[in-house]
Amino acid sequence: MPPRASPTSALRLRRFYTSRAAVDTPPPVSHSRGAPNGSSASLPPKRKQRSTWTQRLLVLGLIGGGVYAYDKKFNASAITRSLRTGYIGLLCTLDYKLNFSPEKANEINELHERVAKRLRWVIDTNQGLYLKLGQAIGLQAALLPKPYRDAFFHVFDNAPSVPYEQVVQVFRSDLGIDPMDVFGEFSKEALASASVAQVHRAVLRPEAGNPDQVVAVKVQKPAIAKQMEWDLFSYKSLMWLAQKAFDLPLYFVADYVSSQMRFETSFTMEAANARKCAALLAQTPELRDDVYVPRIYGKEDGYPESDRILVMEWVDGCRLNDKKQIEAWGLDPREVMDLAIGLNGAMTFSWGFVHCDPHPGNILVRPHPWKKGKPQIVVLDHGLYITLRQSFREEYATLWRSMFVLDIDTIEKIGKKWGLGLDPNMFASAIMLRPTQVKPTGKKGPHPKKSEYELQLEVKAQFKAILESEQLIPKELIFLTRCQRMMQANNQTLGSPSSRVNVTAQWAARGYANSLTGSRALSAVGFQTWLKDRLQMVVFRFTLWVIDVAFWWTKLKQRWGSSDALGWEDRLQKQMESLARDEFGIEIDDTVFLG
Repeated sequence: MPPRASPTSALRLRRFYTSRAAVDTPPPVSHSRGAPNGSSASLPPKRKQRSTWTQRLLVLGLIGGGVYAYDKKFNASAITRSLRTGYIGLLCTLDYKLNFSPEKANEINELHERVAKRLRWVIDTNQGLYLKLGQAIGLQAALLPKPYRDAFFHVFDNAPSVPYEQVVQVFRSDLGIDPMDVFGEFSKEALASASVAQVHRAVLRPEAGNPDQVVAVKVQKPAIAKQMEWDLFSYKSLMWLAQKAFDLPLYFVADYVSSQMRFETSFTMEAANARKCAALLAQTPELRDDVYVPRIYGKEDGYPESDRILVMEWVDGCRLNDKKQIEAWGLDPREVMDLAIGLNGAMTFSWGFVHCDPHPGNILVRPHPWKKGKPQIVVLDHGLYITLRQSFREEYATLWRSMFVLDIDTIEKIGKKWGLGLDPNMFASAIMLRPTQVKPTGKKGPHPKKSEYELQLEVKAQFKAILESEQLIPKELIFLTRCQRMMQANNQTLGSPSSRVNVTAQWAARGYANSLTGSRALSAVGFQTWLKDRLQMVVFRFTLWVIDVAFWWTKLKQRWGSSDALGWEDRLQKQMESLARDEFGIEIDDTVFLG
């Protein structure tokens, strides 16, 4: 057994081994110059800060990538589309705020081109409801600078269709069946495609009691349901941003337009609108034989019907503005346009129930099934209707009639009630889409030459003055003006065969007469009112006669005069352009409505 060490010896041994350990242990390696295994705690402050930001950016990138992947696969890229819209909206706003100035007056056209191209890009990229919003801009493009007219002309073309597999998904999701479970035939390729839906040709099964019955099946694109609320939020946000940035009261229309777009994506609502339109036609003897609404096949008939699937009768025909085919059938373009304009007049002034998308693809023409040599028009796409308030419908009919009987007091009264502080002549011209002078005024010469910047500031001031009482402006005017412009463009494309203003005025007179309560007989209203009614009727008919004479004189010049003679609507357009240039100093162009 070894001898036991004394305490003193033990202390010396500890000191010896401790000193040897200090000599034998290598010094710690510094990681401040990029050693592979260093901890962030040992980094210098600047290096440590960079490392922290790198980690944060990496985490954000991973989160962003995950959100993008989820959004694309499960949410139809709704968030991505909204972010894209927000980016373009901010970019365009900043561009205008920085570059729309007197110092850069000679660069304003280039500014408009940049902004128009960005807006076109975001509409073309996002598709869906953005095409509807693009059409809304396109319909107002006649009042915008030329780059916007060029950029938005294409939005009235067909939109791309989705593959058949996605159509099957909609059937399975809404009805729990495949298309071939219901139909004997079903085209896998869409025959037509719009911004919200596409149409397939199908044949009903013989056992349903309709052998070989061909139908059109309208199927909503599956992404619309997921994108709609995000898209409308983006639209309303941009309207709010534009209002704040440019000091113009623009946001007041956002809620109204958004609610109408929601209705347009509901095929249950569209089916109800189509049935109501057909019922109102049956009560209108002037139109019921010559205007047709295809039958809707619904649940009561044993066919599928949902908010995203609609089955209707298939009807062949050509587009309303297909002049070549109309004449090949031996039909009179004037009768065709008189029917289309008359239908719009009946909806506006008699029914108070207005189809607000009467572009040429939604109104077909075909030879009348039993009236030889006569046309019949077929009304499609009943998604977008507005119901006019009784009070507004009466005021609108009264306004049209007052413009023909030169009742200036009534015109001014209605204009003030609607919050439109316009000169009566300009107000009447804007409503009828033709130069109209109801109040004598001193002759004005053309505006002195102004820079592009000064002209557009003047336009902004005019619009701001008009829109300052936005709470009073009837929202119905947005869509009624749209309908008038579309009818004007359809008429113009066919060579202006119809006297649009007169046909509309006659329906307005019917609406005005129907709105009157009580008897208008001499014993009921007294001699003075009775005489005023008769005088106004004489003035009304005389004004219609004068316009008809001017219309037919233009037609004769067009037929027998020079080959470049302008048609009726073309002449009105030129006069409106001259009026806008002389009164406001701005240039307008209606060629955008000819699609």
